[in-house]
Amino acid sequence: MKEFFSENQEKAWNSALALLNPTKAQLEHGLELHRDLFTMDHFCFLPTACWNHKIVTEWQNIKARNVGQYTLSKRIKYLGYDECYRDPACAAVFRNALKASGLKCTVQTVCEGKSRAEDMISLSFNTQLLREFRDVIAQAGSPDDIAAINKEGRTAVIWSVNGPPLFGELQDYEQEMYWIDTWYRFGVRLMHMSYNRRNFAADGCAEPADGGLSELGRDLIARLNKTGIIVDVPHTGHRSSVEAAKCSTKPIMASHTAAKALFDFIRCKDDDTLEAIAEGGGMVGVYAYAGMLGGSDDLAMMLNHIEYIAKRIGVDHVGIGTDLMYQHNWPEEVKNCRGYENAEWQGNFWWGNWKDYPHPPKKRGEDKWGSLAWTNWPLYTVGLVTRGFSDEDIAKILGGNFLRVFAATRPDYGY
Repeated sequence: MKEFFSENQEKAWNSALALLNPTKAQLEHGLELHRDLFTMDHFCFLPTACWNHKIVTEWQNIKARNVGQYTLSKRIKYLGYDECYRDPACAAVFRNALKASGLKCTVQTVCEGKSRAEDMISLSFNTQLLREFRDVIAQAGSPDDIAAINKEGRTAVIWSVNGPPLFGELQDYEQEMYWIDTWYRFGVRLMHMSYNRRNFAADGCAEPADGGLSELGRDLIARLNKTGIIVDVPHTGHRSSVEAAKCSTKPIMASHTAAKALFDFIRCKDDDTLEAIAEGGGMVGVYAYAGMLGGSDDLAMMLNHIEYIAKRIGVDHVGIGTDLMYQHNWPEEVKNCRGYENAEWQGNFWWGNWKDYPHPPKKRGEDKWGSLAWTNWPLYTVGLVTRGFSDEDIAKILGGNFLRVFAATRPDYGY
């Protein structure tokens, strides 16, 4: 795996090794397990293009026209998708980062569920990536698909959506619900009930009212159960998450979260929610997102969350959903762009409600190559070894638990 590393990836690897301090036997065994077991990220993003000259030039040109932040972010995001395969150097970065991770499968979020027009655009770029990188990735819609793709030596990609495609018109109830079937045909197999804020189905984790599911939300869960899409509640509020777990007839997931008992943060789940998900046969993925773990905010803290959840609800109900992507380091010319040195992240604060919670915006580049780096995935497995998990339990955490939930969410055709 390390033969594919860049200089910065090597730094990240060494940072994690120093933190874990495994014995030679633990390191070798962990890397062997990562190579031989079914390994998957329950929620992440495929590697993105390095910032080549074309992207830098476009970024400067758009900024010079004083366009809004939304237009700037979307234009650069989509150009990054295209440059992944158009630029040979970027394509090599994509393939090498994927190989370095050693993953057999990923859940890739492909759109946000905010508008159908925007979702269709995002789907088109993700479809193009699958086609252009068909030598290393392929879309999977079932456990059998995953096995077949892995047998060919490729990484399986499962699609997820960050919110339900119900936008409130509801002039025709069945027509709105039929969109769930359409998403399934596209290949979507996980769907968020909400993204931090309130929608027509459920309250998100950033809503202080904690209003729970709407009647439409309950109907949505029934439709997702029938269609074969996993109900996912990582950004959903406490009450909404518990109600979703209890009214779903199939296991649900919180694909990327952490334990509120260890860090009191809106994106973390309390014990009641963890237990409700486990009681329904579902599972919880722990993210690797610096700023949302608390404590030392590194790989050691991530492992603390995994240990806590495994002890609280059982090892059959925990996994890893990093919520990360690999981003190649920016070239020097980007750093020389006017205002770059003092530029802070300018994302949409309202959706995350970060202003009221301990998740301050970071300047670009901060904490980028720490122990949690996405290409350190093999060392996540080594970390589980150092924490004393058995090989059987590690197999469950790395992907076995997801396969069980995935298999239990097969479509109900009603024949």
